[in-house]
Amino acid sequence: MLNVSSPAPLFDEENTNQSIDNQNKKNISMLNSNDPSSRPTLNNLNSSNRNFSKDDNLPKFTYEFKILLLGSIAVGKTAILSRYIKNEFLDIHKCTIKCDFQVKVVNVNNTTQAKLNIWDTCGDEKFRAITRQYYNDAHGILLIYDISNRDTFDDIEKWVDDIKNSAPADCVIFLIGNKSDLIDKRQVTYQEGKNKAEELGLLFNEVSAKNGDNILLIFGNISEAIIEQFERSKTEISEIKKNIKSLGTPELKNKREKIKEKKCCL
Repeated sequence: MLNVSSPAPLFDEENTNQSIDNQNKKNISMLNSNDPSSRPTLNNLNSSNRNFSKDDNLPKFTYEFKILLLGSIAVGKTAILSRYIKNEFLDIHKCTIKCDFQVKVVNVNNTTQAKLNIWDTCGDEKFRAITRQYYNDAHGILLIYDISNRDTFDDIEKWVDDIKNSAPADCVIFLIGNKSDLIDKRQVTYQEGKNKAEELGLLFNEVSAKNGDNILLIFGNISEAIIEQFERSKTEISEIKKNIKSLGTPELKNKREKIKEKKCCL
């Protein structure tokens, strides 16, 4: 899949924040509805060339992904998104209500442009049923815990069960330990996080929304992993169609021959 331990960034950012401000305002205003179907969503990767909005200022892109930020309350999901989109650190402890939404167009591996539609979800248990409604068309999920709060790490398996029950089977899941800057308050070691990710079949890394460590890297990694998954699926589908065509033709021919033989015997 990916070598997440590599320190080299996988992509350079496009400075598109200014060009998408108007779009983000429109999208945020749509979040007041309780019906997720009325909000901007993606159907599948094959629709990636259809514009998400009518904003002609957005750069052209090859792929379009829906990425969710999941995790227990106060793990720093909003802070990670703010650091990634605005390069700002939000030192707040206000719970996200329902979902927030941001857009960014990036260069993956300096060769492919991808539009990331990123949803910041609420970690509060009482909003869990609402949050699940956003899983069904996700291409990637950043599942986040707080390295200074073991309870958030212990909740990971519950989140994974939720994801497996509600998200697409080919959704790329990245386990993220946030607040790596809190060295003296660490309750979950790096190795524990890595072992848990390997046990659950997830990608893994630690980040710090406060100082920005690995924030660009994880979004680059998950974008690359989604593209790899998509291209692999396209190849598999192509091979299946080819096999069906090659296997189906002789079978149909044999059936026709048998029908002809029966008619001749009558």
